[in-house]
Amino acid sequence: MDMVVIRYVKKFFVCCLTSTFLSGLHAEAAGTVAPPFLLGERLEYQVYYSFIHAGTATMYVDEQLHKFNDHLCYKVQVKGTSSNALAVLGFKVLDMWESYLEADGSNLLRPHRCITHLQENGYVRQEQIDFDYISNQARVEVAEGNHNMEPEVTYHPLSSVQNIKDLISGYYALRSIDCTKLKPGDKLTVTVLYDQQIYKDVGILFLGRKKIETKLGKTSALVFAPLVPIEGSIFSGERPVEAYISDDANKVPLKLKVNLAVGSVEIALTDCKGLKEQIHFQKP
Repeated sequence: MDMVVIRYVKKFFVCCLTSTFLSGLHAEAAGTVAPPFLLGERLEYQVYYSFIHAGTATMYVDEQLHKFNDHLCYKVQVKGTSSNALAVLGFKVLDMWESYLEADGSNLLRPHRCITHLQENGYVRQEQIDFDYISNQARVEVAEGNHNMEPEVTYHPLSSVQNIKDLISGYYALRSIDCTKLKPGDKLTVTVLYDQQIYKDVGILFLGRKKIETKLGKTSALVFAPLVPIEGSIFSGERPVEAYISDDANKVPLKLKVNLAVGSVEIALTDCKGLKEQIHFQKP
């Protein structure tokens, strides 16, 4: 698994799969409810490439609300690091995201700022997105390279895009979606601003509900399949990606499975703390 594959898969994860788990969805079958997470919530994941332990990831909601643009906001931090096994193979990854999401009821989880720091071996990418809802535009500042990085600033209109999300606000917004009326075969769509591009109407198929085995025990899950382009890609199979979310009030991502042309990737929940409601895991 070379660095090109790592970047391709990771870009797909954050642009589409992350949005699958928790995103600003537009579907007649889905309505919004109160966010099912609490201040201080922490989720931990292990990442595997075939039989290789590739890394770890954590998602953390700060214990306090923060004032941003005169709004009280949740501060959410996501961190991903590569494992020692990948380091032996010459790959070292340290990725971090930080997002400020509005806590006000009328604009719940609306993003105000998202900061990204990606470090892969000697390559570094830093990005900051500021959402201005008065001028209806997003300011994106990016600096990347191996040294002497010069920042580039671009502006993206928001007036024509409803409920646009950055990666993190998209991730947490689906947890406010009422999935009780979803039926197998329902299609959802999402719009995300990522990597200086607006991705509109990314399709996500709801497959149904099923009991699955996790690292913490067996539990009921909602199953989603992003509609990804397969021809000419590194993915394999009719539905190469499946995402499993806890079928309860928390809607915590439990597992992500991706079939590749060579090998497979799995991201699995290994620990969760500070949940609004306890997930019922059946121990073996």
